[in-house]
Amino acid sequence: MTDFHGVRRPLSVRRHILLVLLPFTFAYLISELVRNVNGVLAPALRQNFALTAFDLGLLTAAFLVALAGSQLVVGVLLDRYGPKRMVVATIGIAALACIGFALAEGLLQLMLARFLMGLGLCACWTGAYKANALWWPSERLPLVNAVTISFASLGSLLATWPTEVALAIFSWRWLFALLAGVIAALALFMLLAVPRHPQESRGSVSHWREQIDGMLGVARGRVFLVVAPLSFVTQGVWIAYQGLWAGEWLRESAGWSKSGAAMVLTALALSLVVGQMGFGVIADRLARSSRGLFRMTALLCATFIAVQVFLVIHPQGFHGVVWAAWGALTAGPILGYALLTRLVPPTVSGSAIALLNFCAVLSGALFQGGIGLVVDLMSEASTVAAQRLALCCLVALQLAALAWMWWGKRGLALNSAPSETAAMGSVSRETSVGDEAPPHY
Repeated sequence: MTDFHGVRRPLSVRRHILLVLLPFTFAYLISELVRNVNGVLAPALRQNFALTAFDLGLLTAAFLVALAGSQLVVGVLLDRYGPKRMVVATIGIAALACIGFALAEGLLQLMLARFLMGLGLCACWTGAYKANALWWPSERLPLVNAVTISFASLGSLLATWPTEVALAIFSWRWLFALLAGVIAALALFMLLAVPRHPQESRGSVSHWREQIDGMLGVARGRVFLVVAPLSFVTQGVWIAYQGLWAGEWLRESAGWSKSGAAMVLTALALSLVVGQMGFGVIADRLARSSRGLFRMTALLCATFIAVQVFLVIHPQGFHGVVWAAWGALTAGPILGYALLTRLVPPTVSGSAIALLNFCAVLSGALFQGGIGLVVDLMSEASTVAAQRLALCCLVALQLAALAWMWWGKRGLALNSAPSETAAMGSVSRETSVGDEAPPHY
């Protein structure tokens, strides 16, 4: 059996799934768990360390700052060395950071440990998508990426009601000690069992400057400037709320108990799994052309924004139904990855994914801290009013990004088949070697 690059695969499809897809997805799952767990831990952390809302936002955002700050370097390294080596080389840091978090005695120690967790898990998200881009045809990426994030979203699910149950049995410190052991075991398994794709670099395939120029070309190109903003802004809102502020909204603005809020967050995480899988299947069948995928991405993101408007109008969320819809419609922002990788050459797909991740995670960090700042500044007003104001501002920003993407679509090569688009990009890249200006995609 050969892959879409014409290279013979060393694995059967079953072993490919077991030894490639699942390990990278599990690493992504752990990243999602660690990213979102503060939504349930927040009351315990506030009680133990006397944290303000802004402190809590900064603590949660420290993970995202590290994740965002490392993405540009990770993208270049993924294209050069491949996802296996990058993920194995970094997640050991996360295991040590989990131990540090479990032993922390103050806010600064907590923030440092959480920052190192983000640094250690920096390649899990990007590496999973890069592995998919290596092993699967581009027209199947919406479905494969949907499978990846659906199963990885079980990490978000574990960070909700199951975490609440676990905290009733043992302390949050033991929870992070257990996480450290799981991460270390995964690193060992990936080192020994996960293969590398034949297309992955085993040495210096291209000059570092060429790879950096490739990333700069992606960042300056029309494809990224048109497609990326809607995806990363909507992802930033999703990250900020699922990771922290959805739980705070439910407990303080909607009047849910701690256990009730955890149950709603669980429903959100479950709907995220179902939505990503369901819309991924729909995209696989109905949006195999770039134009169809563009329209589906825009439509789902628009509906995702509309759900937030409903939430502003009715903070209680219709008994959690609005939050469930929120989770299902996160499929829209994630389709942006498949659309972007269709429209850039395969040689810079890792850089393109990393750039989008960088913007998404940075947006999430800024939004998390910004929401906390708004809540603290409006401490004399009601919490409901502060939360509503913050979400209104984010809705306006997302609508602007949606209008920008729709307005700029005429300049994109959306009529080309995925393979043709990649081929055109490859030719553009080759003809630019030796020029002073980096290629634009």
